[in-house]
Amino acid sequence: MSDPAKVMRQLAEPWENGQVDGVDDLVPPDVVYHLAGFPDMDRDGLKQFMAGFHQSFPQFSVTVEEDLVDGDRSAHRWSCTGTFSGQGGVIPAEPTGQRTQATGTHVIHWRDGRPVEVWHFGDWLGWLQGAGVLPALG
Repeated sequence: MSDPAKVMRQLAEPWENGQVDGVDDLVPPDVVYHLAGFPDMDRDGLKQFMAGFHQSFPQFSVTVEEDLVDGDRSAHRWSCTGTFSGQGGVIPAEPTGQRTQATGTHVIHWRDGRPVEVWHFGDWLGWLQGAGVLPALG
């Protein structure tokens, strides 16, 4: 199996730079990518989502904080920051110019050194509140 920590960091790059063509080298076409609040995605759907996310948040960075690997499973804890400054993309609202941050985890199942099923857990509520898209609770 290839190094899950290295592959996870390579998967983070398209989120940051919007260049999604490299995703083809990292995940098989039939990968199942679960992202709460959105329909499950295969590789093409994931690439479209990443490109749309980068369009909404062109100033975005992610740091993988921790990797846990157990056989053909891994978990990766991360943090990210971004500024909602891009028109269009995955956020159907006017850009606010506000900077936001979130934390989350990816849980990945591997086959032949490639991720075949990915669960993406992130603080979307906090992310959207920080970006000025949703009001704070309370």
